[in-house]
Amino acid sequence: MYTLIYDYIELCETKEFTGFQDEKIIQDIPLSNTEDKYICLTYDDGPHPEYTPQILDTLKENEAQATFFLFGKFAEQYPSIVQRILSENHEIGNHTYSHPTLTTLDLTEIEQEILAGEEAIRKSVNYRCNLFRPPYGIFANEIVEKVMAINYKFVLWSREMQVDDWKLPGSEKMVEEILNKAKSGSIVLMHDAGGNRDQTVEATRKVIPLLKGMGYKLITISDLIKAHEHS
Repeated sequence: MYTLIYDYIELCETKEFTGFQDEKIIQDIPLSNTEDKYICLTYDDGPHPEYTPQILDTLKENEAQATFFLFGKFAEQYPSIVQRILSENHEIGNHTYSHPTLTTLDLTEIEQEILAGEEAIRKSVNYRCNLFRPPYGIFANEIVEKVMAINYKFVLWSREMQVDDWKLPGSEKMVEEILNKAKSGSIVLMHDAGGNRDQTVEATRKVIPLLKGMGYKLITISDLIKAHEHS
């Protein structure tokens, strides 16, 4: 069905892989000619009634922003959390309605998944997001083209900022990974649902003040794109 399938999670664990050269695929957003340092925390698979509010509390306490890629089915179940994400000036991205492996679907089915996710978010907040991230980081070039054809930006994450929180490495390990590899324009991948996310909540609580202490401003992906355009 697809000419070449990419598993970005596996690729990020391969030392030889240095990133995609295709400008249609957002992995990180390099910044130049600016004294400001920006970084973006992103959270996939939510909203979750236990973990997402804790992450939002930490962001609020630290005056930091983030981008949440929402699973449409959960957005329908927890509309008040979706509303809170937006009301506190964070950004929402589309992560499909039911979180399938996209390469098992044809392009028409993929479009239906994305639009169903969009509709689920719209029911909660009357908001049309323009960022899309593929479940499991699995995709093909044809899928990138389809996503762009329905007016979404195709967003992954910085290759070195895959902290593997789903493997439960411990919050200290996650914080160390982020601090050691942070650079201006980095996009960090974490998850606020899909399993026990206590470590992610704790890592978020620890890492934000430390990043701010290093001079980073924590902003949304769209604001990172704007900073890139003006750098």
